[in-house]
Amino acid sequence: MRQSSLIAGFLLFACTAAYPQNSNLPSNPTPDLRSFSTATETPVEAASLMANNPASIQNATTTPDTSAQSTNSTSMSADQPICGFKHLGICMANLGEDEKGIFTSPLRIQPKDAYWLAPLGASTGLALAYDGDASATLGHDQGRINTASNISNIGEFWATGGESAGIYFLGLYRKSPKLAETGRLAAESILASGSVTLVTKLATDRQRPREGNGQGDFWTNRPAGWTWDSSFPSGHATASMALARVVAGEYPHWYVMLPAYGFAETVAIGRVLALAHFPSDVIVGQTFGFLSATYVLNHRSLYRPGAKKTLTSRILGSVDPVMDARTHTIGASMEIPLGR
Repeated sequence: MRQSSLIAGFLLFACTAAYPQNSNLPSNPTPDLRSFSTATETPVEAASLMANNPASIQNATTTPDTSAQSTNSTSMSADQPICGFKHLGICMANLGEDEKGIFTSPLRIQPKDAYWLAPLGASTGLALAYDGDASATLGHDQGRINTASNISNIGEFWATGGESAGIYFLGLYRKSPKLAETGRLAAESILASGSVTLVTKLATDRQRPREGNGQGDFWTNRPAGWTWDSSFPSGHATASMALARVVAGEYPHWYVMLPAYGFAETVAIGRVLALAHFPSDVIVGQTFGFLSATYVLNHRSLYRPGAKKTLTSRILGSVDPVMDARTHTIGASMEIPLGR
């Protein structure tokens, strides 16, 4: 239980590193279709529309909230190129700025953040205490392990990176700036959240379910034997959730969000069934992926829908973790809005 308390405390700090707090980066800068055409060397029909009639851009894309733009002098100018296949240097600069913002987020934590940090830390600590029992209950079924491992591999770092690249190049082929942006931001989110996960893996040095005594002990190898590939948290869960969050954020429709998050959950469950990770590993991994991708969306998206939320996004946004220590159970509460 002492280890669980220490990890839960570390988790509070690590999660604030991925939390989408305010920073000096621009929030949803004004879309620049001309720079997209420059970055990809692909003619975009909407670019000429904007050049001839700037006001018509509101009909071509969803205009983001401009209130944040007016208070931020670093918003993208009309002639500034954006990250793309022809501007990889800009991509690297964006990633560096996002990494800096993510890792310095704990310095900007506010008292109001306790509403999600406290239940997350408490529920994770409880999950950590019963991880060993959960894996022991599953047992060792080699057929199930092989199947679950093969399925969950669609969420590994290289696979999700390839999937993001596929979305990006599909957007270029279809001359769709928004689709290309989805792939680009997904890749950036996977890299950003992956760095948080790697640092946490090294710091916690946790054994996997099939290592040691099967209880997922921490810091068993000491500094000389610490590895980047420890169990806590799950890199597969992090990468798949980062990809799902960007896709769902750019296209907040139930028929997009359900498959996207279903993909992430399939990967997470598969990692547990494959005895590659404990339940708490995938919970924390998904948290890192979701929060990091939200940060990237809030600061880099040009075509993300504005402040108006769909019914599905409002329902998903109302989900809060709950726990009952007396019955050793973890769950979630959800509010279903009935009015407008």
